[in-house]
Amino acid sequence: MPGLTGGTVASGEAHLALVIGCGGLGMGVARALGKHHPLLVVDIDAGRLTAAIEALRLEGYAASGFQCDITNPAQVGLLGDALSRRGGVRVLAHIAAIGNVANDWRQMMAVDLIGPHLIADAVEPYLLRGGVAIFVGSLAGYLPPPSKEIEKLLDEPLKPDFMEALAGLIGDQPKWFDTYAYAKLGVMRLAEKRAMKWGSSGVRALSISPGMIDSPMARAQGATLPSHDGADREVPRDEKAQEIPLGREGSMLEIISVLAFVASDAASFMNGIDLVVDGGHRAVWRDRGVISR
Repeated sequence: MPGLTGGTVASGEAHLALVIGCGGLGMGVARALGKHHPLLVVDIDAGRLTAAIEALRLEGYAASGFQCDITNPAQVGLLGDALSRRGGVRVLAHIAAIGNVANDWRQMMAVDLIGPHLIADAVEPYLLRGGVAIFVGSLAGYLPPPSKEIEKLLDEPLKPDFMEALAGLIGDQPKWFDTYAYAKLGVMRLAEKRAMKWGSSGVRALSISPGMIDSPMARAQGATLPSHDGADREVPRDEKAQEIPLGREGSMLEIISVLAFVASDAASFMNGIDLVVDGGHRAVWRDRGVISR
């Protein structure tokens, strides 16, 4: 059942940092944000969440957890109810996503795009002036060719016929990487749209798009990646990394440090943009004509 786990922070405390997802990157982000804010961490896996909160509290962080399936509107609604009893959200860091381990493009789209929209709607009433919502996109989000029809559809994933309409445009059984790319494009657009909507309330919204990052999620996706050279083939990750001007994959710490900066007052005029953290990979893709965004 969804709900709080692992203890709570005093209900009257403000300046909460809400972290969606407690995988490897989520825990790193929680530790960075927890230096300045009490934490509320959300995850679907009760056991993993309990262990994460116990670890954070043992390390001295003021942390609590909330079990929630972010693709379930009712459960996300309960998260909103829980937030109504807290002092407001200063930072929303939406990290949760799945890759090809899902083996189901609809499930991937639900977690990676519908989930962020549901969370944004639920958290919106509790975002504090001066706060920020940070969504994790991906360099892959730059791969889909421009299409106003598809982009309009990605902006409205909560419509009842969304999946069927998307399948009609991109194919009934899209490859996992194509699905991931469209979902992340939708997340980047979500951040941009919310920046315009929330700006008058003094709330920022933006996205951070990692390139090739050495992370547990990346490792779970396998040892190869699409070549993006016009051929329908995959290449080893280490070969793919040679496309990057810096000649290597990035680390989770290099993503976390950027997110922590964006969450701080030092970035108070950064809004409505996507920050690509990729070692220069996007520049190479643009130069080769792989992408046009």
